[in-house]
Amino acid sequence: MITTQTAISINELTSDELSFKQVAYMAYTGQYELVHSILRKLPVERRDEFSDKDILSQTIWGSIERIKSLRSIHSYDLVKNEKQFLIDILEQFINYCNCTNIYPREIFQSILYVSEELIHLASLNEAIKYLQLSFDLGINKFPNLRVDAINKITLIYSKKGRIEDSTNQLIHLIEHPYFITDSNQVPDILFRLSKAALKAGEVTQYKMMLFLGLRYFYTNTETRRDFVDQLRLTYRSSFKLLINRNVKIVDKLLYLIHLLYYKLPNFHKINFGIINKTATRSLLGIVYVINYIKKSEPVRLKKEHIQNFRPVLTNVNKPNIISENKINNERRTRILITRAMGGIGDLLMMTPGLHALKKKFPNKEIHLAIPRRYFQIFQNNPDVKLIDIEEDFFSHSLYKKWFNFTDCPASRKESRTAPKVKKSRIDIFAKAMGVKGIRLFNMDRSPRYFISKDEHKLADDFFERAKLNGETVIGIQLHSDETYRDYPQMENLVEVLSKKFKVLLFDGYRIDGYNFENVFKIDSFGLRKHLQLHISVMELSLPIHPLFILPRLLKYPRLRFSVLLMERLELKVIPTANSSMRTTN
Repeated sequence: MITTQTAISINELTSDELSFKQVAYMAYTGQYELVHSILRKLPVERRDEFSDKDILSQTIWGSIERIKSLRSIHSYDLVKNEKQFLIDILEQFINYCNCTNIYPREIFQSILYVSEELIHLASLNEAIKYLQLSFDLGINKFPNLRVDAINKITLIYSKKGRIEDSTNQLIHLIEHPYFITDSNQVPDILFRLSKAALKAGEVTQYKMMLFLGLRYFYTNTETRRDFVDQLRLTYRSSFKLLINRNVKIVDKLLYLIHLLYYKLPNFHKINFGIINKTATRSLLGIVYVINYIKKSEPVRLKKEHIQNFRPVLTNVNKPNIISENKINNERRTRILITRAMGGIGDLLMMTPGLHALKKKFPNKEIHLAIPRRYFQIFQNNPDVKLIDIEEDFFSHSLYKKWFNFTDCPASRKESRTAPKVKKSRIDIFAKAMGVKGIRLFNMDRSPRYFISKDEHKLADDFFERAKLNGETVIGIQLHSDETYRDYPQMENLVEVLSKKFKVLLFDGYRIDGYNFENVFKIDSFGLRKHLQLHISVMELSLPIHPLFILPRLLKYPRLRFSVLLMERLELKVIPTANSSMRTTN
């Protein structure tokens, strides 16, 4: 709630007294009620002056909270008026992103929040318009938001009676589980799929979804109980389910194991909770083995997709249709690793583990499925073959081993151990790939990046033209795909650094501001050229994370950074054939 004193200060502000920096600060610190009130009072013609991702996203959140409070007191005329303001601000946000050609996480979060509120207001057509627009703007960069958008689209289709369209959207997620960032989202998707199948009269598919709820790996045991209860009601009793000839042996076994688990008494009451913990681990271990080691047949919900379960590699133009026997033979020789998002730093930190995995299985192909925009990171890397995770249709079930890094193992580990994070992401990724024991101990932990002779010459020419040879140079990546990582006072930091060092600024878009002496803006090169210049200043660079810096070198002790893992990253730069290099770090 806004205090009386704060409300008075807002009312006393006139349009002439408003400062962009003041409002931006309020937005950055999460004062959405203040920001919303200020923009609400602004004349329409002045709103463009306050186009900023933080200001607009906080205004949208403040407007949504305002609508919720108005709905609770049934002020429908005021709700209608506030809804129009909300739509206007969202349109301003979208136009701002289109003009700057930068689409941060906040724009997609705002679309999702607005769409959810539009659904509550029964404005289903408007909601689905913005949700579909989010895919055109690039929501695929953020897999967790993409899943949320698809879930909302399926909800709208279901409300409008378009059961088949709703089902198709959910099936797409189940057939592509490598887009799901949290495995605990799976049961909700399966429950909604089962309901859709039941509404459509597809009883067989309805039962299949319930059994898949037990078969898929996720750790929420209470949700698993819901599937067990629903299956018991569907078959009228556990006994009838277990003797039913139409139920597969593996499904009967899974149901029986779950049933026995939930019959187990609560030993926590008598201080023997270790028994329940052991039972939980055993249950999840069995499900894990069935999913990732033993493997059952792939989920094939659409018959027309069966023959297309074939990955398209970078050197293949069209998918080949091959026999099931050949697929089974190839499955034994292939390993799949999926990651539906970046960033560049995480992908580089996966390379030591990939190299160790290749050494462990030299006769197996390692297929790495990532967005095509990151392919250049693995250019000339012999350890992997690349698949475009967003375009190429493939099934994880057709691989001997599958490691899903969309559900990031490093993030899970760090969230459990923060702030005392002791393991590097290099080790976490490698261990998650199955590199353990002596192989992990002896693993070369230097990220692998392969450069050509021309790329190496590019850095030499640039340093010579800019007269940087012999100088101490600091490289800074200004922005990240995850905008919460961006340092809000970066321009002030660069000004301080430029007084003592030469500074290279990197960004994928035009760099405005930062007009200081000793500062070089690099915003027109491609990814490979950016990386090569980063490598050239590796001793003092911030290439992996905008806040990765050496405070002791800067002698700037008051500088504080909220980074979970800060470590020196020594990149192994590997020349390709016919290239020459002076040093390899």
